Amino acid sequence: MKYYELSAVVNGEKIRLKRSIFKSRGAAINYMFAYYSSHYLYGLQVEDSFALNGNKHNVEYVCNDYNRFVVTRHA
Repeated sequence: MKYYELSAVVNGEKIRLKRSIFKSRGAAINYMFAYYSSHYLYGLQVEDSFALNGNKHNVEYVCNDYNRFVVTRHA
C-alpha cells in the first residue's frame, strides 16, 4: 500500500506537523496550504517544484525563500 509523507519548512524553520501521512499527493499539498492559511501566511503559491536526487517520488515544492515542503511517496 502506497502512502505519502509530508515535511515542511515554514518561515525558515523545519516544523513538526500534526498530520504527516496521506493517501494522495494532492491531499498532502492541500493540507500544507491549509496549514499556511491557518498560520497567517496568505497568498503563497508554488513557485517551483523539482525531484530531489532525481527521484520522481520525492518532490520539493518551493513557495518562497522561507517556505517549502516535501512530499515523498512510499510503497
